[in-house]
Amino acid sequence: MLVIVVIGLFLLAVTLGLGYWSYLLGKRNQSNLVGTIIPVAYFVVRAILAWMTQTTTHGLVSSLVGSLLLSLIYYGLFVWGKHRANK
Repeated sequence: MLVIVVIGLFLLAVTLGLGYWSYLLGKRNQSNLVGTIIPVAYFVVRAILAWMTQTTTHGLVSSLVGSLLLSLIYYGLFVWGKHRANK
């Protein structure tokens, strides 16, 4: 049980860290290409992991949809940071 909690906390820290990093890249007014690296890489890694671990189509689709939503949030944080840098 403790291992599951530790892994969950680690994944939460990585997820929040990537979001904050994406926001900082936007705030530094990086190009849009740089802003797409984190969301695309996140989606690809999660898609590969979902494909390797899911045995049902329903589980695979729900994992891909969740990954896509988080990727869109990461890109939204980048755009928000970029907007705040241009103020």
